[in-house]
Amino acid sequence: MKDVAAVAGVHQTTVSLALRNDSRLSEATRQRVRRIADEMNYRPHPLVSALVTLRRSRKRRRFHATIAFVVGGQHPSSPYEQYLAGARSVAENYGYKVDLFALGAGDLSEERLNSILQARNIHGVIVGPLPQARAQFRLDWANYSTVVIEYTFAGPAFDRLVHDHYAGMRRIMQECRRRRIRRVGLLLSANGHERTEQLNGAAFWVEQKHDRFFAAIPPLILPGWEASSFASWYRRHRPDVIVTSRFFLELVQEWIGHQRLSGVQLVNVNASPDSPVAGIFQDPFALGGTAARLVIEKMIRNDRGFPATPHTTISLGTWLEGSTLRPAARLPAAGS
Repeated sequence: MKDVAAVAGVHQTTVSLALRNDSRLSEATRQRVRRIADEMNYRPHPLVSALVTLRRSRKRRRFHATIAFVVGGQHPSSPYEQYLAGARSVAENYGYKVDLFALGAGDLSEERLNSILQARNIHGVIVGPLPQARAQFRLDWANYSTVVIEYTFAGPAFDRLVHDHYAGMRRIMQECRRRRIRRVGLLLSANGHERTEQLNGAAFWVEQKHDRFFAAIPPLILPGWEASSFASWYRRHRPDVIVTSRFFLELVQEWIGHQRLSGVQLVNVNASPDSPVAGIFQDPFALGGTAARLVIEKMIRNDRGFPATPHTTISLGTWLEGSTLRPAARLPAAGS
């Protein structure tokens, strides 16, 4: 850095700020110093950089800016509170704050939200999971650094962060296979199925067709809870395991209790560590934190508007053993 500073005719601190794209320097100075550093083939030492980052992390973060976390209302299968908490945790560590904006709540229309963001000089936007599949709303997107969580926001296309629903369902089926459970039934809401781009159903179908281990039980996709339709499907196919989502889970449990059925096993595609139900933990807190990092990186680069090539970051979930699926004791580990 001293060498770069000597050639650029600036202090070493100026070089450090320019290489970090710090907004305290003018854009012209940042570009000139970075150009000289590139011409001199400057590369930071990774261990020194790590030490500096550690030292800075121990200091109180200076407030930089506010990021908007936009949702479209509450939904049982969309726990935006955890996404929001994760985003706030990471943002605060970098000196940013995250404010929640719920479209449709009170008088918050798209036009009013856009006016508020501009009046408050908010340039970072995280679009949280929305209640309906393929939803969209309009803002002056060219003014914002935007990242979208999950598939529910249909367009325009931005960089996106999603849970790997396809891999999650395949893991569920593999866990059933490990336990030699052949009769597996899938129950999803039509909206929930669309909200995940039908990836759960696709993975379920692939696992059913692979080597014909699983019984050919058709998935049941309902617009809403229909006890008669579910009862007819259950009695016809007699699944030993019902794979469902948070949207239907309690209703299925109530139905099983009323029918006094024993031995029916349950798996949740969106399980929680606080619940005894086995399934996939999608970790919305971590997803929200990653979304905040991506937005902050965009804001630092002044990267606003529509990306030329939108990217999707996929996050794997974690299997939760729970107590609603037959134990896998003394069975080989998944993938072995």
